[in-house]
Amino acid sequence: MSGRDWQSDDDQQPQTRADYRRKQAEAGREFEERDRKRVAVERKYARDHPTPDAPDDTPGESPATPLTQSELKTQRLKRRLNWAIAWLALGIIAVFLILRFVEF
Repeated sequence: MSGRDWQSDDDQQPQTRADYRRKQAEAGREFEERDRKRVAVERKYARDHPTPDAPDDTPGESPATPLTQSELKTQRLKRRLNWAIAWLALGIIAVFLILRFVEF
């Protein structure tokens, strides 16, 4: 067993920091190029194959769709949880004030 078992067989010489940085920079550039190509292909596909439920890009216009039963329940639950958090925060403040100013 040699002392360099942890290194791969294709690297016969240890790399310098500059070599490692160059290799990492090249890998980063290759990734950026692949990502740019992927985004371009996805945009072209989205232009060529529009979906009927996709929102239009017109700003300021939102479709006035009625809320479903589950959405109404979710909104109600959010409102109730926000009130519960507010009451708990007030309770914590009240307990802190009591402990601070009341002598036991």
